[in-house]
Amino acid sequence: MSFPILGDIPKSVVMLGSVLLLDILIIFLLFKEFKLTSFDPSMAAAIGIPVLAVHYILMGLVSVTTVSAFDSVGAILVVAMLIAPGATAYLLTDRYKVMLLLSGVIDVFDSIIGYYGAKMFDVSISGAMAVAAGLVFFIVWMLSPKYGLISRFLNQRLTEE
Repeated sequence: MSFPILGDIPKSVVMLGSVLLLDILIIFLLFKEFKLTSFDPSMAAAIGIPVLAVHYILMGLVSVTTVSAFDSVGAILVVAMLIAPGATAYLLTDRYKVMLLLSGVIDVFDSIIGYYGAKMFDVSISGAMAVAAGLVFFIVWMLSPKYGLISRFLNQRLTEE
């Protein structure tokens, strides 16, 4: 696609950029509803939030984002980057807003590490990014202060003594 100031831009960049802006806009507008319906749907229903409608809006966003990304980056990277950064962020915090922001930062970090790892070892970029996301998750899972394997082991040892 050609734009007056920017020149030629790949179609996938325009499509994914549009989906990103749509996602950010809807998350910004419905942040409280997403938070409440995701963690306490009974309370949300009790105060009059249409839980099913909010659920379908969220699932629609996930579906549109996933389908639009499949064409550009492939199934391996889409699945890895949907699951690993969010799970990693969950191990580090219980606050929803912090988790969302941290998930994005972890996603960018995984992408950078994976890209340079792929260049260094001359392997698939998407596969290397997925491996990087898995390694970062594993390290955080081991070292997480609240949910980490090491902290749970130490807590268990302290309670036994």
